[in-house]
Amino acid sequence: MAALSEQEYQLFQRYIAEKCGIALDESKAYLVESRLAKLLIDAHCDSFGELFLLLQSHSDANIETRVIDAITTNETYWFRDPGAWQIIEKTWLPQKIAEVEAGRPDKIRVWSAAASTGQEIYSLVILISEYLKNHHITTVSLDDFEFVATDISNHVLTIARRGHYDPITIMRGLKPDLREAYFKREGTSWVFNEAERKRVRFEPFNLQNSFLLLGKYDLVFCRNVLIYFTEALRHAVFKKTAQVLKPQGVLLIGAAEIYYAMDDYFDKNITSDGTYFTVKEATK
Repeated sequence: MAALSEQEYQLFQRYIAEKCGIALDESKAYLVESRLAKLLIDAHCDSFGELFLLLQSHSDANIETRVIDAITTNETYWFRDPGAWQIIEKTWLPQKIAEVEAGRPDKIRVWSAAASTGQEIYSLVILISEYLKNHHITTVSLDDFEFVATDISNHVLTIARRGHYDPITIMRGLKPDLREAYFKREGTSWVFNEAERKRVRFEPFNLQNSFLLLGKYDLVFCRNVLIYFTEALRHAVFKKTAQVLKPQGVLLIGAAEIYYAMDDYFDKNITSDGTYFTVKEATK
């Protein structure tokens, strides 16, 4: 198979930054080469330069989608970062339940901004369902919530919509009792229950685009994706997220993520379980 030259890598580097906002440094050439290797063969190209020309020609609509799918990282698992889920369960969810019980007329809206194969948003559906059941709350139901999940990759969204997970994936972060309660076995796969699965709307979305048509949200997950972005795009994403969060709305990022650009738009709320962010008064 042809090797990826330095010049070819620079072409893909710029293309990926433009299309996805992902900043690849010089050490990531091996990643691009390995992830595009199958596409190179499938497209019957003799070199990565030829693949890039095919990409630029727009003669095959699937090429761009497949390049994006190959490059974007989709590492995720159930209930990732335990502290985030404790914040939701102890702080955010009781407040939202109280609002509904007090007569809140609109739904509580949640957005998973880099949904990958669905574990994050499905984990939230499970958490809320379990909380309502365990606290014997009958005045509030999943009907009072709206779940939206987006990703730039159509491939992972297809997996998320189906809700089918292999034996290894189902084990990553999911307790056996929750697996038995919310999934059924089909052959070698575990399938998320249809009733809960259909509550989530999965849509393709590029975080470089405007957020304004997405509406307003009470909770936004934007976790473990910004680490791949340029500093300029991170700043833009924080600004746009502040615009779509409702008053007292919460932003959750990855447990290990630290971004000074957030300080322009968000207040940091530190708890014993972790940190969550709310919009600064001046930016509302």
